[in-house]
This record gives sequence, structure tokens and C-alpha cells, in this order.
Amino acid sequence: MQTNYTMQKPLLTIGIPTYNRAKYLDRCLNSILMQFDGVEKDIELIIANNASTDHTKQIVDQYSSKMKIDYYEKEINLGPDATSSLCYEKAKGKYVWVLGDDEYLIEGSLNIIINLLKDKDYGDVYLHCIPFHDEADVDETPVKEVKTKVYNNPVEFVKSIHYYATFISGNIVNKEILNGDTSYLKYMNTNIVQIGWTIKPVFAAKENLYVQTPLFAAKQNNSGGYQFVTTFAKNYNFILKSLVKEGYDKRIIDITNVNLIKSYFPANIIKLLYYENRFDTEKHFSVLFNSFWKYKSFWT
Repeated sequence: MQTNYTMQKPLLTIGIPTYNRAKYLDRCLNSILMQFDGVEKDIELIIANNASTDHTKQIVDQYSSKMKIDYYEKEINLGPDATSSLCYEKAKGKYVWVLGDDEYLIEGSLNIIINLLKDKDYGDVYLHCIPFHDEADVDETPVKEVKTKVYNNPVEFVKSIHYYATFISGNIVNKEILNGDTSYLKYMNTNIVQIGWTIKPVFAAKENLYVQTPLFAAKQNNSGGYQFVTTFAKNYNFILKSLVKEGYDKRIIDITNVNLIKSYFPANIIKLLYYENRFDTEKHFSVLFNSFWKYKSFWT
């Protein structure tokens, strides 16, 4: 494995926020390492450790001897938004991919991603994933070619990804095109601060890319610790309305909300009610009503 690195600006920053998931981080980093040779000059790798108490640092040290890693460790746990934002803030790449520590790359995907980004100026590149509960169920056939779709209309692209704009690992964003914009910081502690750097480049660029072929695997039901209805109804609408006030197309609100009502909330409320037994902890109906009462689909 080569360990010589150039000082040129990287094409892609992969930032991994992590907290007490050394086992998953090991798998994630190994999936990058196995594909790193030949693309190392194009990639900057950042890890932001949110005050983990397990052996996360030892895992990072293990891989730091094999590939360059910029490592940041917080002394106290400041929450997921702060850790994800640190990855984005420190990124020097033209494109930034904040990748969950419990995700991992399918063999062959990293080179494909680099080739998709080279000599392009996309605003957002949305990546499909393979969702899994048990890693043994993942089809890990190496990726050799991908199906993609280019969008020239930003609203049509938003229609295609809708609430998956919140899926932080699914969006590679063009940081360079935003010219140092830090307005996303006002969305800290919403649990979806990433919307502040995902939607804006979609409208700033002439093209956005939707990658239909899965390029990474994402563990399911491995997050939590936040109020999901408040996050995806109240907080999400707060951010979208804030973006509209800045001049972004107001249709992003209705596009997102209709998809939340029709598919996201029904599936997740059933999970909360029947599997996690915590449906009433957020006063769900009150929060949902205040956000969606005007939509016909909310009542049908």
C-alpha cells in the first residue's frame, strides 16, 4: 500500500463522524483502505471522534499507518450535528462525503465515485445504498459499472431524492460551489444540520447526479437518541422554510412534506408503536398536525 501523498487540493473529502462504534468504524475504514491505492491523491480522509469511550482511537491509529487520516477528537460529547459539521468544516475537497461510521463501501465503488466526480461540477451526487440488518445478507459483488441520471432542473432532482436529502451518507455535496457558506450552523441541534449544505448546492449548480446503482452498504435501525417526529416534521420544516426565506424555490417544502406523509412517517410510526413501544413520548399527533394539517394526504 502506498503511503506517499501529494499536497494538491483533494477532489473528494470523506468525513466520518463517529461515537463508540469502533467495530463498525474498523469495517468502514477497511472498505476504504482496500480501494485506496490509486485514488489516494484524490481523497482526503477525516475522522471526527465525538468523545468515544471505547477503542476508537486505537482503530484510527491502526489505519493511520496505512493511509493519511486527519483525526479530530472532542473532549466532550457535543452531539451528532456538531461532529458531522466538524467533518464538513475541516474538509478541503471540492466535494464532501460525510459517511456514517456504520456504513461501508462495496468493492470497486471508490474508483467509480472518483471517476464520476472528475472534470464535473455537480451540485449534489445522490448515492443509492444496500440497506442491511445482517452484514451476511449484503450482496458484495464488486461494482464494475453504474447507472446514473443527470438532472438539469434542481426541482426535479429534489423530487427524486425528497427526504433522502437528510440521508447524510447518501449525498456527496459540492462544497466549493458554496464559496465558504457557513449558514448551516444555524441548524445545529436539529439533528439534520446537513440539510444546510445539501440543498444549497443543488440549486447553485447546473447539474446534479443521481446514481442508481448501490455503491455502499448502510446498516439499518442503528441510529437513535433523538425525537424522530420532532426532527423530521418540526425541525425539517423549520430548515426548509428558512431556505425559502433565503430565496430558494418554495416547492421544496411541499415536495418534501408530501413524501414524508405518504411514506416516511407511516413506516416509522409503525416501527415506534409496535417494535419500540415509545409512540407517545413525543406527542406525535400534535407535532405532525402542526406541520402537515394543510395537506390532504395527511388526512387520507
